Amino acid sequence: MKPLELPLWEVAEADDEKIRNLQESGALTRPLALALACRGIGPDGIADFLRPSLSHLKDPYSLPGAEDASARLWAAIAKGRQILIHGDYDTDGITASVLLSWCLRQNGARTECFLPHRIDDGYGLTPESVAKACREHNAILVTVDCGITSHDAIRHARDLGLEVIITDHHEPGATLPDANVIINPKLPGGPPELRDLAGVGVSFKLCHAFLKYGREHGLGGQTTDLRHGLDLVALGTVADIVPLLQENRCLVRHGLRILTAQQRPGVRALCEISGLGDAETIRAGDITFKLAPRINAAGRLGDPMDAMRLLEAQGMNDAMPLAQSLDNKNRDRQFLEEEALRQAEAQILSRVDLDTCRSIVVWDEAWPQGVIGIVASRLVRRYHRPSAVLTREANGQWRGSTRSIRGVNIVCVLEQCKQHLSRFGGHPMAAGLSVEPDQIAQLADAFETAVCKVLAADGMRPTLEICGSVAFSEIHDQLLEELQEMEPFGHGNPEPVFLARGVVPDRILPAGKTHSRGSLTDASGVRLDFILFGRSPQELPGGPWDIAYSPRYNLYNGNRSLQLHIQDLHPAGT
Repeated sequence: MKPLELPLWEVAEADDEKIRNLQESGALTRPLALALACRGIGPDGIADFLRPSLSHLKDPYSLPGAEDASARLWAAIAKGRQILIHGDYDTDGITASVLLSWCLRQNGARTECFLPHRIDDGYGLTPESVAKACREHNAILVTVDCGITSHDAIRHARDLGLEVIITDHHEPGATLPDANVIINPKLPGGPPELRDLAGVGVSFKLCHAFLKYGREHGLGGQTTDLRHGLDLVALGTVADIVPLLQENRCLVRHGLRILTAQQRPGVRALCEISGLGDAETIRAGDITFKLAPRINAAGRLGDPMDAMRLLEAQGMNDAMPLAQSLDNKNRDRQFLEEEALRQAEAQILSRVDLDTCRSIVVWDEAWPQGVIGIVASRLVRRYHRPSAVLTREANGQWRGSTRSIRGVNIVCVLEQCKQHLSRFGGHPMAAGLSVEPDQIAQLADAFETAVCKVLAADGMRPTLEICGSVAFSEIHDQLLEELQEMEPFGHGNPEPVFLARGVVPDRILPAGKTHSRGSLTDASGVRLDFILFGRSPQELPGGPWDIAYSPRYNLYNGNRSLQLHIQDLHPAGT
């Protein structure tokens, strides 16, 4: 098996005058100024980036369709019509459904939510899922996190007499479905600050517009505090791996505070079962690695409505059994994922030439549908190539999940393969597809051809973006407190990484079976502790080293100390 290549270091070229201006304008340390400069933040943008305010959110009416949809929803409430919310079975779709339903019910709406079952209903909005969900035809159908490419499903809904509002954030096709209203920040006319909203972010903007419309027209919306739903926005936005910048950053920043308070019984139960019950602060990484996998487990191996029931639970007696059930499903998911990954790796070893191929396509009819997306993500992390993982459905078709790397829009890749596809859709980094059995080999070839057009050979090596050189003497409590102001870290806003050259390891000790810890001294004479994951002491070269690192606090037995998290290292000067 070809090992994962070590990342290529990309060290930003610092403009000394720009760095000084940032330091002086914001009274910042030099390392933080380096980090802000790498994100294109100028002196005028420091306050908005470090301390984003909900009062600065864009007018919800600026999102085309939001005002029209709000008027239709209030009219439906006045007439007693049912509002059917059709979501998706992942964390983004579930939280978007819960948020919209809560807001509408608070203002007198009669709502019902439908989340498709991954096995029984397939992904996204389909004619079958519409027929299954819409038992009452004098209704409004509102989609969340789906629908933008579902022409047949929308046509079927309109034939049934339904009024249809689409809210989605996935890439639209060349033509749009025949809905009454479409809200999608990727359509022309929307503010650029909203373009990267997750599905739950679009749902939030519709809720905001709905409440604003109600206040303006004396219809209600006076008592609903939308801030109470920001924990849902944080969960769905982080889980969907959209850029944590602009409005996403503001919503998640404030949402994490609500999430940390654990006021929602379902969130409190989920945190307790995930080991976060006593956490002083819940961070974006806790969503990624602890909370979202358990919410997603409902849709991967069972009924996503269980996750919705958890988030809507009114008390801990109802919430804890649901949280425990999701935790059990997540453990089952982990076992199935490891087995599918092992088999995928064996396929790659036997028939993929990693010296020439720039993509990976693997398939097996026995792989559970609920794990193929995770396996695709893990293959991308290991091989740094766009990857597709497929399994067979009960109807004989193959269903796949794709994941991509920076610089390769996977939806554009699939567009070039559409002659082999029954259906596809998603966003630049992740998409789903369906393919007939006799087309799967041709799809693999077309996928490779399309990727080769946009991915050069040197693009298959991962990169590590480094903000600049920072001496150990510049690592202190003020800097750590400043770096906390840059959170939440995630896609689009990674944790800053700094460079130190010629550091000398004073001691190197094992940390578990595969990790290392110890202390380092740099040219300034300052000595700091370090931790390095994934490389044991026996695998490390002799010193001195050049290191790429992120400074953090290490909490142990109630004590807090500075520690360098080494992202990568080389012998000094290489």
